[in-house]
Amino acid sequence: MKVCEIFKSIEGEGLRTGEAAVFVRLHGCNLRCSYCDSMYAVEGNDYKQMSVDDIVDAIVAYRAESGVQCVTLTGGEPLLHAGVDELLQILCDKGFKVNIETNGTVPCKWQNSHLFYTMDWKCKSSGMSDKMRIENLATLSHNDVLKFVVGSTEDLTEAEEVVAQLAIIKKTHTQGTESRMPHIYVSPVFGTLEYTSIVEWMLSSRTMTENKARFQVQLHKVVWDPDKRGV
Repeated sequence: MKVCEIFKSIEGEGLRTGEAAVFVRLHGCNLRCSYCDSMYAVEGNDYKQMSVDDIVDAIVAYRAESGVQCVTLTGGEPLLHAGVDELLQILCDKGFKVNIETNGTVPCKWQNSHLFYTMDWKCKSSGMSDKMRIENLATLSHNDVLKFVVGSTEDLTEAEEVVAQLAIIKKTHTQGTESRMPHIYVSPVFGTLEYTSIVEWMLSSRTMTENKARFQVQLHKVVWDPDKRGV
């Protein structure tokens, strides 16, 4: 597998914000988002080839050293890699709690009580919204995360429309009982929309409120320099 970096840091977003985790960043992606902050994991040759066993050994070494139990698999797009199913199975078998950060173009086909997905919906400002498929969001469970990275008011409107559509799909599939929506997060493209404008929009939106959407910032970019790698 093509591995850009393996490091320990805190989760900057989502369900485990602020919690220690080992990050495995794989190289390669099928999208080219306008605001991508890890292009070194998308293009070029800034990676090394590692076997699944080598990756697992590196993660286990972090646990032996510091007791960290959480792993975040990111990229690039990690679900495009051959061998990712084997990697996930081994990590789950070893008791790690795995967060898979995925870009929304791949359905969530691996299910395990030790893992959850954080799936993006790429809004218009990303330049990749035409690659999104609502059916991939429908594979998310109530334990997973749906994340909207927004850089314009047009993105906010799109996010609201997608959440409303997904809520209908989920309710239909559960025969009108508990809709089992994923956790929903809205995050600004760093340095674009004012935080207050996003929060005020969320508070004014019945769709976002009813579906318990949460506002977040990229915590690691607050703690460290926004361009710093390995954090």
